[in-house]
Amino acid sequence: MHRRSLSAIAYLATVALLAVAAAARADAIPPGALARVDEIAREGIDKKKVASYAVAVVKDGRLVVARGYGRSDLENDVPATAETVYRLGSITKQFTSMAIMQLAEQGKLSVDDELTKFLPDYPTQGHKVTIHHLLNHTSGIKSYTSLPGFFLRARNDLSHNELLALFKDEPFDFEPGAKWQYNNSGFYLLGMIVEKASGQNYGDYLAEHIFQPLGMTATRYGHTRPLIPRRAQGYKLSLGELVNDDPLSMTAPGAAGALVSNVLDLVKWHQALEAGALLSSASYEAMYRATVLADGKTQAYGYGWGLGDLEGRRKISHGGGINGFSTMIARYPDDRLAVIVLSNTAGAPAGNVERGIAKAMLGIEEKPVADGQADEKLLQALAGTYQLMDTKVEITLEDGKLYAQPNGQPRDRLKYQSDQTFVSSTNEEIRIRFRVKDGKAEGFDVQMQGQNMSATRVD
Repeated sequence: MHRRSLSAIAYLATVALLAVAAAARADAIPPGALARVDEIAREGIDKKKVASYAVAVVKDGRLVVARGYGRSDLENDVPATAETVYRLGSITKQFTSMAIMQLAEQGKLSVDDELTKFLPDYPTQGHKVTIHHLLNHTSGIKSYTSLPGFFLRARNDLSHNELLALFKDEPFDFEPGAKWQYNNSGFYLLGMIVEKASGQNYGDYLAEHIFQPLGMTATRYGHTRPLIPRRAQGYKLSLGELVNDDPLSMTAPGAAGALVSNVLDLVKWHQALEAGALLSSASYEAMYRATVLADGKTQAYGYGWGLGDLEGRRKISHGGGINGFSTMIARYPDDRLAVIVLSNTAGAPAGNVERGIAKAMLGIEEKPVADGQADEKLLQALAGTYQLMDTKVEITLEDGKLYAQPNGQPRDRLKYQSDQTFVSSTNEEIRIRFRVKDGKAEGFDVQMQGQNMSATRVD
Protein backbone atom coordinates (compact mmCIF):
# COMPACT_ATOMS: atom_id res chain seq x y z
CA MET A 1 0.00 0.00 0.00
CA HIS A 2 1.19 3.54 -0.76
CA ARG A 3 2.75 5.40 2.20
CA ARG A 4 0.19 8.20 1.80
CA SER A 5 -2.69 5.72 2.16
CA LEU A 6 -1.12 4.26 5.27
CA SER A 7 -0.63 7.74 6.70
CA ALA A 8 -4.24 8.69 6.03
CA ILE A 9 -5.53 5.51 7.71
CA ALA A 10 -3.28 6.07 10.70
CA TYR A 11 -4.44 9.66 10.92
CA LEU A 12 -8.15 8.82 10.85
CA ALA A 13 -7.78 5.98 13.35
CA THR A 14 -5.78 8.09 15.76
CA VAL A 15 -8.17 11.04 15.56
CA ALA A 16 -11.06 8.70 16.38
CA LEU A 17 -9.23 7.40 19.43
CA LEU A 18 -8.37 10.90 20.53
CA ALA A 19 -12.01 11.97 20.30
CA VAL A 20 -13.13 9.06 22.51
CA ALA A 21 -10.40 9.67 25.07
CA ALA A 22 -11.10 13.41 25.15
CA ALA A 23 -14.64 12.97 26.45
CA ALA A 24 -13.26 11.77 29.76
CA ARG A 25 -11.08 14.84 30.05
CA ALA A 26 -13.65 17.56 29.41
CA ASP A 27 -13.13 18.82 32.92
CA ALA A 28 -9.44 19.51 32.13
CA ILE A 29 -10.37 23.00 30.91
CA PRO A 30 -10.00 25.52 33.76
CA PRO A 31 -13.21 27.23 34.93
CA GLY A 32 -13.89 30.45 33.05
CA ALA A 33 -11.32 29.70 30.34
CA LEU A 34 -13.80 29.69 27.46
CA ALA A 35 -15.30 33.01 28.51
CA ARG A 36 -11.76 34.40 28.74
CA VAL A 37 -11.16 33.33 25.11
CA ASP A 38 -14.03 35.56 24.03
CA GLU A 39 -12.73 38.49 26.08
CA ILE A 40 -9.23 38.23 24.62
CA ALA A 41 -10.44 37.93 21.04
CA ARG A 42 -12.92 40.79 21.31
CA GLU A 43 -10.58 43.35 22.85
CA GLY A 44 -8.91 44.64 19.67
CA ILE A 45 -12.16 44.46 17.73
CA ASP A 46 -14.08 46.45 20.32
CA LYS A 47 -11.37 49.12 20.19
CA LYS A 48 -11.74 49.17 16.35
CA LYS A 49 -8.08 48.34 15.88
CA VAL A 50 -8.75 44.92 14.34
CA ALA A 51 -11.36 43.99 11.73
CA SER A 52 -11.73 40.36 12.77
CA TYR A 53 -10.25 37.27 14.37
CA ALA A 54 -11.06 33.63 13.80
CA VAL A 55 -10.00 31.39 16.67
CA ALA A 56 -9.79 27.64 17.15
CA VAL A 57 -8.65 25.75 20.24
CA VAL A 58 -8.02 22.02 20.47
CA LYS A 59 -7.46 20.46 23.90
CA ASP A 60 -6.80 16.76 24.48
CA GLY A 61 -7.91 15.95 20.95
CA ARG A 62 -11.22 17.79 21.33
CA LEU A 63 -12.20 20.93 19.41
CA VAL A 64 -13.42 23.24 22.18
CA VAL A 65 -13.48 26.60 20.37
CA ALA A 66 -14.06 27.43 16.70
CA ARG A 67 -15.58 30.82 16.05
CA GLY A 68 -15.15 34.19 14.41
CA TYR A 69 -15.22 37.68 15.89
CA GLY A 70 -15.75 40.98 14.09
CA ARG A 71 -16.10 41.42 10.33
CA SER A 72 -14.37 39.58 7.50
CA ASP A 73 -15.50 42.33 5.12
CA LEU A 74 -16.08 45.74 6.70
CA GLU A 75 -17.55 47.40 3.63
CA ASN A 76 -20.19 44.72 3.15
CA ASP A 77 -20.66 44.07 6.89
CA VAL A 78 -19.89 40.36 6.62
CA PRO A 79 -19.40 38.63 9.99
CA ALA A 80 -16.28 36.52 10.47
CA THR A 81 -16.86 32.84 11.24
CA ALA A 82 -14.75 29.74 11.75
CA GLU A 83 -15.14 29.15 8.00
CA THR A 84 -13.73 32.54 6.98
CA VAL A 85 -10.67 32.12 4.74
CA TYR A 86 -7.60 34.21 5.56
CA ARG A 87 -4.17 34.65 4.01
CA LEU A 88 -1.76 32.63 6.15
CA GLY A 89 1.46 34.48 5.40
CA SER A 90 4.46 32.62 6.79
CA ILE A 91 2.41 29.78 8.27
CA THR A 92 2.79 28.62 4.66
CA LYS A 93 6.39 27.69 5.46
CA GLN A 94 5.42 24.64 7.52
CA PHE A 95 3.49 23.23 4.55
CA THR A 96 6.47 23.84 2.27
CA SER A 97 8.66 22.04 4.81
CA MET A 98 6.21 19.14 4.89
CA ALA A 99 6.35 18.87 1.09
CA ILE A 100 10.15 18.80 1.15
CA MET A 101 10.23 16.08 3.81
CA GLN A 102 7.67 14.00 1.91
CA LEU A 103 9.78 14.23 -1.25
CA ALA A 104 12.82 13.21 0.80
CA GLU A 105 10.97 10.10 2.00
CA GLN A 106 10.01 9.37 -1.61
CA GLY A 107 13.71 9.43 -2.49
CA LYS A 108 13.34 12.39 -4.82
CA LEU A 109 15.68 14.63 -2.82
CA SER A 110 17.74 14.85 0.35
CA VAL A 111 17.97 17.80 2.69
CA ASP A 112 21.74 17.55 2.17
CA ASP A 113 21.36 18.11 -1.59
CA GLU A 114 22.77 21.34 -2.90
CA LEU A 115 20.45 23.98 -4.30
CA THR A 116 22.19 23.74 -7.68
CA LYS A 117 21.13 20.10 -8.08
CA PHE A 118 17.63 21.40 -8.80
CA LEU A 119 18.42 24.95 -9.95
CA PRO A 120 21.75 24.48 -11.75
CA ASP A 121 21.87 28.06 -13.04
CA TYR A 122 21.47 29.66 -9.60
CA PRO A 123 24.59 31.77 -8.89
CA THR A 124 25.77 30.56 -5.47
CA GLN A 125 28.85 32.81 -5.72
CA GLY A 126 31.19 30.05 -4.60
CA HIS A 127 29.05 29.05 -1.61
CA LYS A 128 27.63 25.58 -0.92
CA VAL A 129 23.92 26.04 -0.22
CA THR A 130 21.90 22.96 0.75
CA ILE A 131 18.18 22.37 1.14
CA HIS A 132 18.86 22.16 4.89
CA HIS A 133 20.17 25.74 4.83
CA LEU A 134 17.02 26.91 3.04
CA LEU A 135 14.70 25.13 5.48
CA ASN A 136 16.18 26.66 8.63
CA HIS A 137 17.08 30.18 7.42
CA THR A 138 20.85 29.70 7.46
CA SER A 139 21.61 30.00 3.73
CA GLY A 140 22.94 33.56 3.82
CA ILE A 141 21.06 34.34 0.59
CA LYS A 142 19.61 37.85 0.55
CA SER A 143 15.94 37.84 1.53
CA TYR A 144 14.06 39.50 -1.32
CA THR A 145 11.48 41.08 0.98
CA SER A 146 14.29 43.12 2.58
CA LEU A 147 15.26 44.79 -0.71
CA PRO A 148 14.36 48.48 -1.14
CA GLY A 149 11.26 48.98 -3.24
CA PHE A 150 10.30 45.32 -3.27
CA PHE A 151 6.71 45.84 -2.17
CA LEU A 152 6.08 48.24 -5.03
CA ARG A 153 7.25 45.56 -7.46
CA ALA A 154 5.19 42.97 -5.60
CA ARG A 155 1.97 44.49 -6.87
CA ASN A 156 2.76 42.98 -10.28
CA ASP A 157 2.59 39.33 -11.26
CA LEU A 158 6.14 38.01 -11.40
CA SER A 159 7.40 34.78 -12.95
CA HIS A 160 9.95 32.65 -11.12
CA ASN A 161 12.74 34.09 -13.27
CA GLU A 162 11.56 37.67 -12.69
CA LEU A 163 11.41 37.21 -8.93
CA LEU A 164 14.76 35.41 -8.76
CA ALA A 165 16.31 38.27 -10.69
CA LEU A 166 15.52 40.58 -7.77
CA PHE A 167 17.89 38.79 -5.37
CA LYS A 168 19.99 36.04 -6.97
CA ASP A 169 22.95 38.31 -7.76
CA GLU A 170 22.91 40.12 -4.41
CA PRO A 171 25.94 39.41 -2.19
CA PHE A 172 25.38 36.73 0.46
CA ASP A 173 24.77 38.08 3.96
CA PHE A 174 27.02 35.40 5.46
CA GLU A 175 28.56 32.00 4.77
CA PRO A 176 25.86 29.29 4.67
CA GLY A 177 25.43 27.72 8.09
CA ALA A 178 27.31 30.47 9.93
CA LYS A 179 24.32 32.49 11.13
CA TRP A 180 20.54 32.38 11.39
CA GLN A 181 18.54 35.10 9.67
CA TYR A 182 14.87 34.83 8.74
CA ASN A 183 14.75 34.52 4.98
CA ASN A 184 11.84 34.48 2.55
CA SER A 185 14.12 33.84 -0.44
CA GLY A 186 15.03 30.45 0.98
CA PHE A 187 11.43 29.29 1.13
CA TYR A 188 10.60 30.73 -2.27
CA LEU A 189 13.47 28.60 -3.63
CA LEU A 190 12.14 25.58 -1.73
CA GLY A 191 8.86 25.95 -3.61
CA MET A 192 10.77 25.80 -6.88
CA ILE A 193 12.59 22.70 -5.65
CA VAL A 194 9.24 21.05 -4.83
CA GLU A 195 8.20 21.69 -8.42
CA LYS A 196 11.45 20.35 -9.88
CA ALA A 197 11.54 17.22 -7.70
CA SER A 198 7.84 16.36 -7.97
CA GLY A 199 7.13 17.44 -11.54
CA GLN A 200 4.05 19.28 -10.26
CA ASN A 201 3.10 22.88 -9.69
CA TYR A 202 3.72 23.83 -6.03
CA GLY A 203 0.04 24.43 -5.27
CA ASP A 204 -1.01 21.24 -7.06
CA TYR A 205 1.52 19.18 -5.11
CA LEU A 206 0.25 20.49 -1.77
CA ALA A 207 -3.35 19.89 -2.80
CA GLU A 208 -2.74 16.27 -3.81
CA HIS A 209 -0.36 15.22 -1.05
CA ILE A 210 -1.49 17.27 1.96
CA PHE A 211 -4.79 19.12 1.64
CA GLN A 212 -6.89 16.43 -0.03
CA PRO A 213 -5.72 13.52 2.16
CA LEU A 214 -6.53 15.56 5.27
CA GLY A 215 -9.85 16.91 3.99
CA MET A 216 -8.59 20.51 4.08
CA THR A 217 -11.12 21.77 1.55
CA ALA A 218 -10.67 25.50 2.28
CA THR A 219 -6.88 25.51 1.95
CA ARG A 220 -5.15 26.39 -1.30
CA TYR A 221 -2.65 28.65 -2.99
CA GLY A 222 -4.21 32.08 -2.53
CA HIS A 223 -4.27 33.47 -6.06
CA THR A 224 -6.24 36.70 -6.29
CA ARG A 225 -8.19 35.97 -9.49
CA PRO A 226 -10.15 32.80 -8.57
CA LEU A 227 -13.33 33.17 -6.54
CA ILE A 228 -12.59 31.72 -3.10
CA PRO A 229 -15.70 31.18 -0.96
CA ARG A 230 -15.77 33.13 2.31
CA ARG A 231 -12.47 34.89 1.58
CA ALA A 232 -11.76 37.77 3.99
CA GLN A 233 -10.72 41.23 2.85
CA GLY A 234 -7.46 42.58 4.26
CA TYR A 235 -7.04 45.79 6.26
CA LYS A 236 -4.47 47.86 8.10
CA LEU A 237 -4.51 50.70 10.61
CA SER A 238 -3.72 54.12 9.18
CA LEU A 239 -3.86 57.19 11.43
CA GLY A 240 -5.94 55.18 13.87
CA GLU A 241 -8.51 54.08 11.27
CA LEU A 242 -8.95 50.74 9.52
CA VAL A 243 -8.40 51.03 5.76
CA ASN A 244 -7.93 48.57 2.90
CA ASP A 245 -4.35 47.33 2.84
CA ASP A 246 -2.08 47.69 -0.18
CA PRO A 247 -2.52 45.29 -3.13
CA LEU A 248 -0.15 42.34 -3.44
CA SER A 249 0.23 39.84 -6.26
CA MET A 250 0.26 36.39 -4.74
CA THR A 251 3.03 35.35 -7.10
CA ALA A 252 5.36 37.34 -4.81
CA PRO A 253 5.16 35.35 -1.54
CA GLY A 254 5.17 31.96 -3.26
CA ALA A 255 6.10 29.03 -1.02
CA ALA A 256 7.16 31.50 1.66
CA GLY A 257 3.67 32.84 2.33
CA ALA A 258 0.97 32.45 -0.35
CA LEU A 259 -1.47 29.95 1.15
CA VAL A 260 -4.98 30.73 2.40
CA SER A 261 -7.02 28.68 4.87
CA ASN A 262 -9.46 28.80 7.75
CA VAL A 263 -9.18 27.72 11.37
CA LEU A 264 -11.20 24.54 10.83
CA ASP A 265 -8.74 23.31 8.21
CA LEU A 266 -5.81 24.23 10.44
CA VAL A 267 -7.37 22.13 13.19
CA LYS A 268 -7.23 19.17 10.76
CA TRP A 269 -3.60 20.05 10.06
CA HIS A 270 -2.78 20.09 13.78
CA GLN A 271 -4.56 16.78 14.34
CA ALA A 272 -2.60 15.18 11.51
CA LEU A 273 0.66 16.44 12.98
CA GLU A 274 -0.29 15.22 16.44
CA ALA A 275 -1.20 11.82 15.03
CA GLY A 276 2.08 11.56 13.12
CA ALA A 277 0.34 11.32 9.75
CA LEU A 278 1.97 12.13 6.39
CA LEU A 279 5.57 11.56 7.58
CA SER A 280 7.69 9.10 9.50
CA SER A 281 8.63 9.87 13.10
CA ALA A 282 12.25 10.40 12.02
CA SER A 283 11.20 13.13 9.58
CA TYR A 284 9.09 14.84 12.23
CA GLU A 285 12.04 14.73 14.60
CA ALA A 286 14.17 16.48 11.95
CA MET A 287 11.50 19.16 11.43
CA TYR A 288 11.38 19.97 15.14
CA ARG A 289 15.14 19.87 15.73
CA ALA A 290 16.83 23.13 16.71
CA THR A 291 19.30 24.56 14.22
CA VAL A 292 22.98 24.09 15.03
CA LEU A 293 25.22 26.81 13.59
CA ALA A 294 28.80 26.39 12.42
CA ASP A 295 30.15 27.68 15.75
CA GLY A 296 28.10 25.13 17.72
CA LYS A 297 25.50 27.61 18.94
CA THR A 298 21.84 26.69 18.51
CA GLN A 299 18.86 28.60 17.19
CA ALA A 300 15.37 27.66 18.34
CA TYR A 301 14.02 27.04 14.86
CA GLY A 302 13.46 23.80 12.98
CA TYR A 303 12.09 23.36 9.46
CA GLY A 304 9.30 25.93 9.20
CA TRP A 305 8.58 25.92 12.94
CA GLY A 306 9.77 28.10 15.81
CA LEU A 307 10.70 26.17 18.96
CA GLY A 308 10.11 27.76 22.35
CA ASP A 309 8.07 27.62 25.52
CA LEU A 310 5.32 29.38 27.43
CA GLU A 311 6.00 29.57 31.15
CA GLY A 312 8.03 26.37 30.83
CA ARG A 313 5.46 24.59 28.61
CA ARG A 314 7.03 23.32 25.37
CA LYS A 315 5.73 25.26 22.38
CA ILE A 316 6.03 24.70 18.61
CA SER A 317 4.67 27.66 16.67
CA HIS A 318 4.84 30.00 13.73
CA GLY A 319 3.26 33.31 12.91
CA GLY A 320 2.53 35.04 9.65
CA GLY A 321 2.30 38.62 8.51
CA ILE A 322 1.30 39.62 4.98
CA ASN A 323 -0.59 42.53 3.43
CA GLY A 324 -3.89 42.78 5.30
CA PHE A 325 -3.40 39.74 7.54
CA SER A 326 -1.74 38.53 10.75
CA THR A 327 -1.75 34.88 11.86
CA MET A 328 -0.48 32.44 14.47
CA ILE A 329 -0.58 28.69 15.05
CA ALA A 330 0.86 27.35 18.31
CA ARG A 331 1.03 23.76 19.49
CA TYR A 332 1.85 22.63 23.03
CA PRO A 333 2.57 18.93 22.49
CA ASP A 334 3.11 17.96 26.13
CA ASP A 335 -0.20 19.59 27.10
CA ARG A 336 -2.05 18.40 23.99
CA LEU A 337 -3.17 21.95 23.27
CA ALA A 338 -3.29 23.87 20.00
CA VAL A 339 -4.36 27.48 19.53
CA ILE A 340 -4.95 28.99 16.08
CA VAL A 341 -5.59 32.70 15.53
CA LEU A 342 -6.19 34.32 12.13
CA SER A 343 -6.86 38.03 11.54
CA ASN A 344 -7.58 40.16 8.49
CA THR A 345 -5.69 43.17 9.85
CA ALA A 346 -1.99 43.68 9.19
CA GLY A 347 -0.04 44.01 12.41
CA ALA A 348 -2.88 42.67 14.56
CA PRO A 349 -1.35 41.02 17.66
CA ALA A 350 -2.34 37.47 16.68
CA GLY A 351 0.58 36.10 18.71
CA ASN A 352 -0.47 38.02 21.79
CA VAL A 353 -4.06 36.79 21.43
CA GLU A 354 -2.79 33.22 21.00
CA ARG A 355 -0.62 33.44 24.09
CA GLY A 356 -3.43 34.86 26.23
CA ILE A 357 -5.77 32.09 25.11
CA ALA A 358 -3.12 29.43 25.76
CA LYS A 359 -2.57 30.75 29.28
CA ALA A 360 -6.31 30.65 29.95
CA MET A 361 -6.59 27.08 28.66
CA LEU A 362 -3.56 25.94 30.67
CA GLY A 363 -4.59 27.72 33.86
CA ILE A 364 -1.50 29.94 33.84
CA GLU A 365 -2.04 33.10 35.84
CA GLU A 366 -1.47 36.35 33.98
CA LYS A 367 1.28 38.32 35.69
CA PRO A 368 1.86 42.02 35.08
CA VAL A 369 5.06 42.75 33.17
CA ALA A 370 7.52 45.04 34.92
CA ASP A 371 7.35 48.62 33.66
CA GLY A 372 10.40 50.40 35.03
CA GLN A 373 11.64 53.92 34.43
CA ALA A 374 14.85 54.09 32.43
CA ASP A 375 17.32 56.94 32.68
CA GLU A 376 16.35 59.81 30.35
CA LYS A 377 19.85 59.92 28.90
CA LEU A 378 19.63 56.24 27.97
CA LEU A 379 16.22 56.69 26.35
CA GLN A 380 17.52 59.56 24.23
CA ALA A 381 20.40 57.37 23.06
CA LEU A 382 17.94 54.72 21.84
CA ALA A 383 15.58 56.88 19.77
CA GLY A 384 16.17 56.56 16.04
CA THR A 385 15.45 54.53 12.89
CA TYR A 386 16.47 50.88 12.64
CA GLN A 387 16.38 48.24 9.90
CA LEU A 388 14.99 44.89 11.12
CA MET A 389 15.10 42.38 8.27
CA ASP A 390 12.77 43.87 5.63
CA THR A 391 11.14 46.40 7.97
CA LYS A 392 12.15 49.86 9.16
CA VAL A 393 11.38 50.43 12.84
CA GLU A 394 11.05 53.92 14.31
CA ILE A 395 12.01 54.14 17.99
CA THR A 396 10.67 57.35 19.49
CA LEU A 397 10.71 58.97 22.92
CA GLU A 398 7.61 60.68 24.26
CA ASP A 399 6.93 61.84 27.82
CA GLY A 400 9.70 59.67 29.19
CA LYS A 401 8.40 56.51 27.46
CA LEU A 402 9.90 54.61 24.53
CA TYR A 403 7.79 53.53 21.56
CA ALA A 404 8.48 51.21 18.61
CA GLN A 405 6.63 51.49 15.32
CA PRO A 406 7.44 49.05 12.51
CA ASN A 407 6.68 50.50 9.10
CA GLY A 408 2.96 50.31 8.36
CA GLN A 409 2.06 48.91 11.79
CA PRO A 410 0.63 50.40 15.00
CA ARG A 411 2.92 52.02 17.53
CA ASP A 412 3.87 49.84 20.50
CA ARG A 413 5.06 51.13 23.86
CA LEU A 414 8.14 49.40 25.23
CA LYS A 415 8.33 48.55 28.93
CA TYR A 416 11.76 48.90 30.50
CA GLN A 417 13.11 45.84 32.30
CA SER A 418 16.82 46.37 32.98
CA ASP A 419 20.21 46.38 31.26
CA GLN A 420 18.98 48.24 28.13
CA THR A 421 16.24 45.62 27.68
CA PHE A 422 12.57 46.33 26.96
CA VAL A 423 9.44 44.21 26.50
CA SER A 424 6.59 44.93 24.10
CA SER A 425 3.43 46.09 25.86
CA THR A 426 1.31 44.12 23.36
CA ASN A 427 3.35 40.91 23.34
CA GLU A 428 5.45 40.08 26.38
CA GLU A 429 7.32 37.41 24.41
CA ILE A 430 8.98 40.16 22.36
CA ARG A 431 12.13 41.28 24.17
CA ILE A 432 14.35 43.99 22.72
CA ARG A 433 17.87 44.62 23.96
CA PHE A 434 19.63 47.67 22.58
CA ARG A 435 23.33 47.73 21.75
CA VAL A 436 24.78 51.05 22.93
CA LYS A 437 28.24 52.31 22.06
CA ASP A 438 29.75 55.72 22.82
CA GLY A 439 26.44 57.06 24.12
CA LYS A 440 24.33 56.05 21.11
CA ALA A 441 22.48 52.86 20.19
CA GLU A 442 23.92 51.17 17.12
CA GLY A 443 21.25 48.50 16.92
CA PHE A 444 19.11 46.10 18.91
CA ASP A 445 18.53 42.35 19.25
CA VAL A 446 15.01 40.89 19.34
CA GLN A 447 13.84 37.64 20.91
CA MET A 448 10.44 36.60 19.59
CA GLN A 449 8.72 33.20 19.34
CA GLY A 450 11.99 31.39 19.92
CA GLN A 451 13.74 33.39 17.22
CA ASN A 452 16.63 35.81 17.60
CA MET A 453 16.91 38.70 15.15
CA SER A 454 19.12 41.76 14.96
CA ALA A 455 18.41 45.29 13.77
CA THR A 456 20.89 47.94 12.71
CA ARG A 457 20.54 51.68 13.20
CA VAL A 458 20.17 53.46 9.85
CA ASP A 459 19.49 57.12 10.74
